[in-house]
Amino acid sequence: MKKIILVSAIVAGACMSFTIAKTVEVDNIETVATSGGKITLINDTGEKLSVHTGSGSCSLNPRGGKTSFSCNIGKKVKVNGDVVFTIKESHCGETIKLSEYLN
Repeated sequence: MKKIILVSAIVAGACMSFTIAKTVEVDNIETVATSGGKITLINDTGEKLSVHTGSGSCSLNPRGGKTSFSCNIGKKVKVNGDVVFTIKESHCGETIKLSEYLN
């Protein structure tokens, strides 16, 4: 009878240690918001534009020229040397028409 109680106590202790380890593991998980994805810019204006995306430059032809680049939150997008917008998390994965930002 003492052996059964001893074995039961050992099994219960082992189960509790797995439960504790599992709880600690779950508590240490961190959620990190990261930037990612691509942004696509479309030149829907009637003129050729020079665009600097924060990571490189390109020329976009009028009425449909487009480029895609990494979504790096906080980088500035310039058109013909003027800042038109700063990349926000909401821009990631979107297609942006330049006419919406150029006035």
